[in-house]
Amino acid sequence: MIFIDYHSRVPIYEQIKEQIIMLINTGVYKPNDRLPSIRVLSNELNINVNTIKRALTELEHDGIIYSAQGRGVFVSSNPIGNERVKASALDDVKAVVNSAKAKGVTLDELNRLVCEIYKEGANDD
Repeated sequence: MIFIDYHSRVPIYEQIKEQIIMLINTGVYKPNDRLPSIRVLSNELNINVNTIKRALTELEHDGIIYSAQGRGVFVSSNPIGNERVKASALDDVKAVVNSAKAKGVTLDELNRLVCEIYKEGANDD
């Protein structure tokens, strides 16, 4: 379910965070579903436990998941509408758009790309 791109510049813990959010947004994990344990994810992905823990800690800080002592980690009641996550995503987009603009990408080119990405997502449903 979670795939790590070891050649990406994106840190592994960020890739894990983004993919867990994507799995929640696409309905693979629903509110109050239990996520795999840190140890299980570490074994499946062959990644250090501390890297998994960092990703889950940040997701919990953002209100996407919550932990229940001795029971595990669960998806929060309203993870998709989380304003902190949306604000973070928009900050990321802003930085990339500013970089693209500085490199000569036009607004039309950017709009086409965004439409293309959203159409791909609609076809996945």
